[in-house]
Amino acid sequence: MGTKNGFGNAQILALAGGIVSIISVFLPWYSAKASMFGVASSISVNGLGSISGNGLLLGLWRENATWEFQGLGVLALGIVSIAVAVLLREKIRSMAMFICGILIIGGWAVNIRSIWEFSGEFMDASMQSGAGYGLYIVALAGAMVAAGGLLAWRDVTE
Repeated sequence: MGTKNGFGNAQILALAGGIVSIISVFLPWYSAKASMFGVASSISVNGLGSISGNGLLLGLWRENATWEFQGLGVLALGIVSIAVAVLLREKIRSMAMFICGILIIGGWAVNIRSIWEFSGEFMDASMQSGAGYGLYIVALAGAMVAAGGLLAWRDVTE
């Protein structure tokens, strides 16, 4: 089913998923918070490995941690899914959009597995760390692109 702008609903869903995928790379994929004796510290790392935060955690982890997220892959797949939704023919488009969506979800799965979650308290000190919300948005974006591919496949077979 088409819209006034010439794109079908499946294409619009895949385009939106690609845009959300690109945006998600710049959101926090990992975050940690710690407090001790009333002093709080936090850190977050986006999909491209850019670190932001404040306090002692930022100083400790900036030098000692390596952030090997697959953010560039998710970014590239977001761009490819947009190009696929716009440029390819109907029969190829549906399969290519579905594959892009599955690969984006695969990037999410690899990253979510590599992030350890921790929460604990000892005396007056506490710490929590885990996956940031940006990583879950990657999964949503992949599902949107894959769903666009499935909708396009349904439209082709009808």
